[in-house]
Amino acid sequence: MVRKVDLVSYLPEFMQSYKEPIEILKAENPELQMIWKAADKTFYNHFISTADDYGISRFENILDIYPSATDTLEIRRMRIQSRWFNKIPYTIRNLAEKINNILGGEYNFAIQANFKNSYELHLTVYTINDSQNEELEYILSIVVPVNVATNIIYEEALEGAIYYGGMMYESDIIEIKQRQV
Repeated sequence: MVRKVDLVSYLPEFMQSYKEPIEILKAENPELQMIWKAADKTFYNHFISTADDYGISRFENILDIYPSATDTLEIRRMRIQSRWFNKIPYTIRNLAEKINNILGGEYNFAIQANFKNSYELHLTVYTINDSQNEELEYILSIVVPVNVATNIIYEEALEGAIYYGGMMYESDIIEIKQRQV
């Protein structure tokens, strides 16, 4: 959203015939472009989805999040969003929505709640990323009540292709007999 700055175009026509004010305004154009860039950066850093590294670090400071050295900007942004947007009351549907946001897909996990016989929550996660696992454990510690036993099962998601196929074959059976001489 950086605007092209041209201060000379704002001069009245009778002033545009003088060289001194035109050169002064041309020298001020880069300074105003820097101001516009700084204003845009400040505007974009107010929102989690558009913040750059500096803006994300400010959000992390507010939420007391300490990123590891291997975290990418997108993982840091996901962690901030999962902690920033909390809906109360906490329900299984709300928990599934939060886990979906963390893992990036509704088929990457399975939730089974057993509240009739015992207070147990079984969560099966199909992921490889350790930073997602840490964020998942944090969300479960916040959302799930303390009297509910939480069992997390990590299953490794295999990457690769599976090939399958079929074949039909039709044949005639021919018997060959030796002639008797």
